[in-house]
Formats: sequence, structure tokens, C-alpha cells
Amino acid sequence: MKAFNPKDFKLIVTSGPTREWIDPVRFISNPSSGKTGFLLAQEGVGIYRETVYIAGYTEKEFKSVKNAKNISVDNTESMAEAVFQELDHHSILIMAAAPADYTPKITSDIKIKKQEKEVVITLIPTIDILKTIGNQKLPHYNKLILVGFAAETNQIKEHAIEKLNKKNAHFICANQVYKSQAGFGHVDNAVVIFDKWNQEKTIGPIPKEILCKKIIEYLNQRIAEVFDRI
Repeated sequence: MKAFNPKDFKLIVTSGPTREWIDPVRFISNPSSGKTGFLLAQEGVGIYRETVYIAGYTEKEFKSVKNAKNISVDNTESMAEAVFQELDHHSILIMAAAPADYTPKITSDIKIKKQEKEVVITLIPTIDILKTIGNQKLPHYNKLILVGFAAETNQIKEHAIEKLNKKNAHFICANQVYKSQAGFGHVDNAVVIFDKWNQEKTIGPIPKEILCKKIIEYLNQRIAEVFDRI
């Protein structure tokens, strides 16, 4: 079997938050800056045969990656459609985005006026992009490698391994997030990379620029080691 060569692979990276609209001026989202996804995609340019960067509502400086194919999306559904469109044989998908988990069951076409009484909004789950690919689409592609991110507030290892198995991914990069400490938008960060072959690797805490470079380096190293089992 041919050995792993990154130049044979397309890299697809998702980044930033999505928005689930309640009405034309209000939405559900999160404070993800998109920096990690941006840096991962930027690092991938020149290493892989092609880099595709699919971004939600990132901060302005993380909206597009030079020399990559840039795709801008709005909600979780449109992010899923963009990812599905880009899937290919010999691809590495890194789901570094923070798509909204829920969307309003009913979206108003006009602004909801403020009232004295309570307003109840019913939320329904959005599509789980990584799980859908891992459990439905993965068998249709040769050497499609799935890398997920797990932003957790507690029990990082347990939740990451659960996610790895449930979503049928090859790797999960887990990190702890907390409003006043690390995670969303933070300059320094650390990840623990778990894989389906029961190995884990801690990287950081270090600046995100270095962290993302080391994540790409480690993924390529580990993929090469298990390539015949993918």
C-alpha cells in the first residue's frame, strides 16, 4: 500500500460560529472567534494538495485564508451543505467550527416586538455534521479522515472519547473552555488529541499559532503511522 503523503490529500477546515436566526435581528450563536480554524487552514496551505476553508461568523481577520478556497456560510445547515459538497476521496476534514447545536423551530420573518409577557421559543437540534459524515457518508469515500473538536467545561477525556465513538471520527481534539480562563477567543490554549487507536497526545498550553502548527504536524505523523488501518 502507498504510504501517506499529505500532498495527495485535500484539507477541509470549518471555523467559527454559526447563527440560528430567531427573527431578522436576533440569533443564537456563541463567542467562538474562528482563530483556531483559521490558523489550521493557514498552516495547511502548501502542505496538502488543496485547502478549503469554510467559515461561519468569524472575527473579520479570520474570515478568509490566503491561497485557500474560501467558503462563507450562515447557519449550521448551510455549513453542513458546504462540507458535504467538498468531501472527496483522500481528504482530511477538521471540524474546528462551533456550529450552534439548536435552532428555533419557528423563525419570524419580521422583528418580534418587545412585550410585557413571556415569550417562549422552542428549539430543535441542528444537524450534527461530523456524526452524519462519520455514520452515513464515510463508507462512500476512500481515505476520508475525520477530525473533530470537543470544547468541554468538565470531564474532558470522558466526553472526548464518547464523541469520538458516537461520531465515528478518527481523531478528537479536546480542550477546556471557560468564560474567564481559556478556550473561545483565548490567545493561549491546549488540546489533548484522542484517536480511535487508543492513543492520546497533549499539546500546549502555547500560543494558538504554534498550537495549530503542532496539531497539523502531529496529525500527519499519526495518520502516517495508522494509514493502513484507515
